[in-house]
Amino acid sequence: CKKEEATTFADTIYFNGKIYTANAEQPWVEAVAIKEGKFIYVGDSKEAEKMKGEGTNLIDMEGHFAMPGIFDLHSHPFITPWYGNMNLQLTGADTKEKILSTVKQYADANPDKEWIIGGQWLLGVFPNDSPRKEWLDDIVPDRPVALLDQTGHGMWLNSKALELAGISKETKTSQLIVIHKDEATGEPTGTINEQTIQMVEKVIPQAAPEQYIGYITEIFEMFLSYGITSQQSAEVHKVPLDALKIMEEKGDLDERVFVSWDWKTTLNLAYSLEDIEDQIKNRARYASDFVYPNYVKIFADGGPFSATSGLLEPYLESFTGKPNVYGGSNLSEEEFTEAFKMFDSWGVGVHVHAMGDGTIRTVINALENMKKENGDSGVYHKIAHNTMLNEQDIPRLAALEGVNIDFSPPIWYPHKGATPGLIAALGEERNNKIYPIRTALESGMSVGQGSDWLTANPTPDPFIAIESMITRSNPFDESMPGKVNPDQAITLEQAIYICTLGGAEVLGVDHVLGSIDEGKLADMIVLDQNLFEIESDEIYGTEVLQTIVGGKVVYSLEADGDQDLEAGSSMKRGMH
Repeated sequence: CKKEEATTFADTIYFNGKIYTANAEQPWVEAVAIKEGKFIYVGDSKEAEKMKGEGTNLIDMEGHFAMPGIFDLHSHPFITPWYGNMNLQLTGADTKEKILSTVKQYADANPDKEWIIGGQWLLGVFPNDSPRKEWLDDIVPDRPVALLDQTGHGMWLNSKALELAGISKETKTSQLIVIHKDEATGEPTGTINEQTIQMVEKVIPQAAPEQYIGYITEIFEMFLSYGITSQQSAEVHKVPLDALKIMEEKGDLDERVFVSWDWKTTLNLAYSLEDIEDQIKNRARYASDFVYPNYVKIFADGGPFSATSGLLEPYLESFTGKPNVYGGSNLSEEEFTEAFKMFDSWGVGVHVHAMGDGTIRTVINALENMKKENGDSGVYHKIAHNTMLNEQDIPRLAALEGVNIDFSPPIWYPHKGATPGLIAALGEERNNKIYPIRTALESGMSVGQGSDWLTANPTPDPFIAIESMITRSNPFDESMPGKVNPDQAITLEQAIYICTLGGAEVLGVDHVLGSIDEGKLADMIVLDQNLFEIESDEIYGTEVLQTIVGGKVVYSLEADGDQDLEAGSSMKRGMH
């Protein structure tokens, strides 16, 4: 690579490193020079030092390994605080008694709170994941209580909340409006799922942008400490975006955020459809080098764990209690097609939650229809999760220009919170076909990954994803031995691509991000070990020494220490 004109002096030069660029044409370099937030030289140390001026900051990397900043394409930084430490956090409350005790203490300590809002309670604590309103009525009879579950697809309410949301025995149910009802009386028992949650959200008073800032800052600092320089949020509305705008104006936003507006999802939708569509149309006011507001989140199904994903073959009868239950999709193929065409014509990329193989096929059909009718608009669309993506559908996806995928969350290995539920619903054989990562890569489409924090794992640690994509075995839990779908294991180079350049390609920003290349924004991470010089089962536990975004050090292990949030989790870094 040639350096720029000799008169160009760098702001910062990193030299004497082992820098993996994720650029196949120049995979390894010793040095980078950075000016005004961009890489202006990528190559050897001797050439880089020629760009040293009077004010240049020279940093000797002492042989440390560096790579591009990591992309997390599916996270929940805004819903997590709202149903967590902004209100009532249920982390660590893993029994009915602990949850009720925590709720009572919080309600007693906050007599002025109009609503008791909290989360996220764990699946498996209650029979059939269906807690009852009476248990909450006994401890908080006079105020509404709304507690979100760990997936964001279920909510537990007391009688007051049901009443205020207008949820009664007369409320009509569907694939989207799921209300647990008493078999004898038809009365709601206290648990709801899917878009029924919107009925509650619409009557909960929303927070002001300023109330979000501290919580968002803390979450972003944690992501940066894991080397995640860009994340795609799987939900947003105008209040968190206003918070991001305030943070950016003050110079306090250090992570790139690709936000996906809620549209017909369960989360944070305290608005009418017309209002949210107006917010999306007026998104340009938020756009910057740090905020990319050009995506929309759509729920295509629920999940196989609750039999709310559409399948190509039925759920196990032992799971559903009746034969030939296929689940379903939240919209018809025609409705998906119309939505995708609309957003595509607005310049907005769809970010579609789809887990079941039947639902994913319906979504692909609709994306094909969109392309036939709209042509190639240049807008980038993606399907998220792809848990049960059928290998036969991969060539169809690969053939669609600007349509790609992420795999999320990282549960492509035996996982206590996922594997037993998937096997119960699908059986061993189908569980052993999940997440066909290698086949997707070989198809030529762009592939990214997301942590889906805070659902499957209490941490967005990308080194869990990298190690287990290579091994298909659990990096941190010895009680979950074995492998899941080991034929889909990939190489270290491929895993790093998925976490860096692949993520940028999926979002359509690989011209400015995703690899260490001249002219691109200077996002880079320095690690405590060279991933290419260790065994694959030693990748989890890797520490990030520095995270650099736009040429600025935004996290340093030495200065900032371990940024894990109080997660009440045994799954801490470095613990195998």
